[in-house]
Amino acid sequence: MTLSSPVRVAIGTASGARVSEHFGHATRFEIWEVGPAGTRFLETRNNRPACGSGCGDRADEVMDASVALVADCRAVVVSRLGECAINRLSRLGILAFETDDRVDDALRELAAFDGLFTAETAA
Repeated sequence: MTLSSPVRVAIGTASGARVSEHFGHATRFEIWEVGPAGTRFLETRNNRPACGSGCGDRADEVMDASVALVADCRAVVVSRLGECAINRLSRLGILAFETDDRVDDALRELAAFDGLFTAETAA
């Protein structure tokens, strides 16, 4: 099934210029709307990093909170992400991409990616 409306994408970036954040270390995500007509910045969401946060036994809870922060997005673009984050995002149908490109280049590539606008349907 093809999605007809724009989708939200979360970008892990410290500067706003380059994709630079590891998902588990990200302190913020820029949320963008990506569609056939182009891209549009929506907001910045502050995040409590899950990795290295000193949460000990609460690390899973903090990771879940990071995933929940981007749960309304179709995709997440970060510099790196681990298997734990990939599995959690995948369960929600969120695509995960790794790059160290400039944010505008990453958005342009996503806008051209048909898979961003195709939702899986149950058989």
